[in-house]
This record gives sequence, structure tokens and C-alpha cells, in this order.
Amino acid sequence: MYKNGLSTINNFCPKAVNLFQFNNNVSDYIKYLITDKKVSGSFRVINLSIIERQVMLWKRQLPDVKPYYAVKCNPDPIIVNYLGKQGVNFDCATQGEIRLITEKLGFSTDRIIYANPAKMCLHLVYAKSVGVKLTVFDSHDELLKISKIPNQKFELLLRIATDDKDSMCRFSNKFGANPKDAEKLLEYAQILGLSVVGVSFHVGSGCGDVKTYSKSLANVADIFETANKIGMDPMKIVDIGGGFPSNSVQNGPTFQEISSTIRCGIFDFRKRIANNDKIEFIAEPGRFFVSDSTVVATNIYARKGNNGESQSLYVDDGVYGTFNNVIYDHATPRPSKIILDKYSDVKQLNTAIFGPTCDGLDQICKADNTRLTYCEEGDWLEWENMGAYTHTASFIFNGYTHFPRNFYCYIS
Repeated sequence: MYKNGLSTINNFCPKAVNLFQFNNNVSDYIKYLITDKKVSGSFRVINLSIIERQVMLWKRQLPDVKPYYAVKCNPDPIIVNYLGKQGVNFDCATQGEIRLITEKLGFSTDRIIYANPAKMCLHLVYAKSVGVKLTVFDSHDELLKISKIPNQKFELLLRIATDDKDSMCRFSNKFGANPKDAEKLLEYAQILGLSVVGVSFHVGSGCGDVKTYSKSLANVADIFETANKIGMDPMKIVDIGGGFPSNSVQNGPTFQEISSTIRCGIFDFRKRIANNDKIEFIAEPGRFFVSDSTVVATNIYARKGNNGESQSLYVDDGVYGTFNNVIYDHATPRPSKIILDKYSDVKQLNTAIFGPTCDGLDQICKADNTRLTYCEEGDWLEWENMGAYTHTASFIFNGYTHFPRNFYCYIS
């Protein structure tokens, strides 16, 4: 257990349980839930100690960068509350996310960045009404929209585009101003009487090139110097966005490699900008904190395949539910069979795995890249690293309304 132990965890999450009796192993806890008839369908186990571990890792690697958790990644209230109690702030993109942080969880609005460059007017009005101040823009039109909100006191960050061609999910095709247009945008903000306090960027989800961070930080330094040149009040915030991988990611730069690049980029930034001790660096990590925290268990309710060489399995969750990351997040979930008795076949079969709807697209795994031992109806499969961009984007389709139950634990 970590030093603060389970008593502290229970202050954040009364449902957390002490799992020493399960040999400190999430898989053993999952087996217990199944064999003790605690569950009847697919479910999720969230290990809060993994989230705590990631927070500690962030503080070690990037001590000068304040994290604002990307709520959209996984808005589970217990997870979000747990992160907030450890000092992590919040990146919100909608009125609903702001309401979760303020009304449901009771955190103050000074811990929120409203990090959506294209905001709905009603959402802006709501953000202003509850006292959210920090938000972003990337166009003349967004500046004009913000200026029309009565009695607003927003502090703005200019979102710039990045060279994110090597990232798995690119954002600069949708958000971010060309850095070359920064001066005109800053001058327009001055004309409208708006307060621009910094610059933000996002290198894309699944960053493939760590140099994108250092290049973007150099562009931000250019814009800080431009702001000084045109007589603006000194900027004070640099938002380096997201793109930070979980520990389970096997391809692309590691978090440690990215962190090293960012530390060097911040050092170079501070050498260029006067009064740099007053500049705050923030970021918007999402999957980095939560991806590895969650294991999903699914029940096999049907199968076919009698040739002894391959099998097709049908499970009670799919791409319209928890596994929508297959479609929307370029994920390739990998299952393992949950062995509830001592005997198990050792022969590996090519295995296709399908979700419960009648849509042919509702396929989690293909037979040509997935191998499992022989499975029967009623068996269970376990899926690791399912805490980011999974159930948060699920919806009802085909009359299938089963939502996996959550179980919270703390296993160090």
C-alpha cells in the first residue's frame, strides 16, 4: 500500500475495498466477483492506486507543470474526485463537464480551464455565471463571441496549431491558429478589450514525435515576445496541452522521453523570456492518469466454431459500449481468458470476438491477430488498460441497454 493507505482512499471513495485477501491482484478480485455471484454481466474494476501512481510519476517528471485532467477522457465522478483531492485540476470542454466539477463534486472554478476553442454561446454564459475565468480561443470570430458575453471577465489563452502529423489523433486540422497569425489575433483582442494571459497548444493524442513539444514551446516564446512588442501586459501562462501516453502504450515515445523534452523546452523558454519566474506552465493530461487503472470483464454468451482451429465469441459489451475505442480511438484491445478452475486447454485458437448488437461493425477482435484457448458459453474474458476514452463515449443501440457495473479497489 502507498503511505497514505486505504483510510485516505475511503475518504475519497467509500466503495474502495481492502484487497489483501485477494493477494494484491486485480485478477483475483475479478475471479472473486464472478465466483461469489456478485455480477451477472460485464463489469469494470478500477484500481485507484494506479491513478495515484501516475499522479506521483507526473510530479516527479514534470514538477513545474500543473496538470489539468482532461475530464472527457473518463468523467467517472469517483475517479475525477480522487484526482482532484490529490491536487490535480480540470480541463473541461463543455457545460456538462463544468457542472460535474463545480455542482456535483464541489471544486472551485479557479481549478478549471475551459479548454474548448469553439464554444457554444450558452455554455459560455454558463461558465461566466459560475465564475470560470480561464478559457481559450483560436480565431477572430471566437474573440468577438467572447466579447459579447455581458460583464465577462475571462482570461484568455491563444490556442495555436502544431505540426502533429506524427500523432495518432490529430487536432490541428480542427483547432489552433497558425502561429504566423498570432500578432493579428492579439491586436484584435486588444481592440475588443479582452485579456489574453497566455498561449496553449496540443500536439495531438498519441504523440509520435517528442520534438513537436519543443518546436511548439519555441513558437509560444515567439508569441510572448510579440505580445511584449505590441504593448500587452506580460503573459503569464503556457498550456502545453495533452498527448501523454499511458505506461501500457508500446509504440511511440514514452512519458519519460516526452517529459525530458518538455523540461528542456521549458529551460530554453525561460532563457528567452524576461520575468520568467512569474510564468506558470500547465498541461491537459487524460489517458496518462486513467488508462491503466481499469480492467473490463466480459461474459461470453454465445460461440461457434467446431473445426478445432478457430472460434468466434460473442460477449456482452462491444463497440457501441465500452469498446467504442476500437472505432474512435484506434485501440486494439487484447483479451485473456479468466481461468476459474485449475484445468484449461493450452492449445491456442484464432479467435474473433464480437459485441452484442446485430451490427457487423460491432467486432472487438479479428481472428487473424487474436489467439485464445478454447472458450465456452459462460466463460469470461479480461481486458486490461480500458480506463481512457472507452465507456465515456458509449450509447444505446439496437435496444441493448446493459451498462457495466463499476467496482473500485486500491491494490498497490
